[in-house]
Amino acid sequence: MPTVTAIAIPPLPDASIPATELDDEALTEATVALDAWYRAHLLDSGVGPHIKRGEPSRTALITVAARMRELKRVRKERDHSIARDAFHQREAQRKADNEARAQIGRPSRAAGGALVYPVSADMLGELGTVCRSFYGRMWRFTRADTGSSGQEYDTLRAAAGALVWLGDLAVESAERQRRQDAARAAVPDGWELADWDELTKFDLIRIPAYGRAEDGALYPRCWRDPLEVRGVNRLESGGLVISLVQADGGADPLFVSSQEMKDVGVLWPTGRIRPEPQPWREKLRVRMADIADDIETIRRPFGSTALLQGLADLLARLERAHSEDLFADLRRVEAATGYIRVQVGDTNQPYEVREIASWGVAAHLKATYALEAFAADPDFAWAVAAGR
Repeated sequence: MPTVTAIAIPPLPDASIPATELDDEALTEATVALDAWYRAHLLDSGVGPHIKRGEPSRTALITVAARMRELKRVRKERDHSIARDAFHQREAQRKADNEARAQIGRPSRAAGGALVYPVSADMLGELGTVCRSFYGRMWRFTRADTGSSGQEYDTLRAAAGALVWLGDLAVESAERQRRQDAARAAVPDGWELADWDELTKFDLIRIPAYGRAEDGALYPRCWRDPLEVRGVNRLESGGLVISLVQADGGADPLFVSSQEMKDVGVLWPTGRIRPEPQPWREKLRVRMADIADDIETIRRPFGSTALLQGLADLLARLERAHSEDLFADLRRVEAATGYIRVQVGDTNQPYEVREIASWGVAAHLKATYALEAFAADPDFAWAVAAGR
């Protein structure tokens, strides 16, 4: 840590000109200079010289903070002003474009004597009518599709332009609805909607990323990558809680809490065959999780070496039954825990490492017993045959 130097406060950047009178470039330069001064002279990590602790540093900090607040306030106000002006320019241009697109037809006289002007636009068709309001000074439109009216406008052309804008919004809304309807019906190749009543453990499913359509209904914006079902809990309320797992780790459960979510559904492979019970998976999960707990206990004082990290990752995969050669992986676990057992039992190791030697012994014994037990277990006969 730099030594605090008992010196006079170095000169602050010039603050004689009010922030409101600085142009944008000068405002940026003043902010950068003040921040650099603060970091150099008030932070211990700065290049110095450093301001003496106590009243000098407090005085300097108050001065810097006040000036920085003023600079940032002015910058924020200018940014807001620029954004506001840009918005108003865009709105003015939009209104001008819409008014230019509006096609005002020949007027007809209404029952009350008012002139009514039909309004249309290319690609939008008939949009509605415009007439003077009750007092005859302002103009109002009536939409052709809904019969509704909006605010009053100063001119006939402005009211007609508003009808064009509403027509554009209706087209955009219809397009969004079309895309959402298409998303509801779109199912990736090789997948089909699953039957909630048949969904069970070890099914492979794809769940949706939910969106809310124009009509308020849920729809699938897309279908997520496949996940394996590890449990289905059917609630008395009619909802479901589906426990899921993915190839590289756990996944958040899916809580199907409404009929809307059931209507959206989930996908399973086309021609799905109901998974057979697989008791070996639970046996494997329990034993591997037990060994993983011992390895985690060893990692805390021993440190996360490449060997321990690799073993922890392997055990995590085996807990999820993700293995191309189960017994080859079990032999790797047995060999790795045997090596760790020797390392943590070494009398030359620090005391905090030797203190957890019993966990090293336990992990190795559990790995050995698991390998022997699974080799003799009929539920693992398929894995024994595959490893030969």
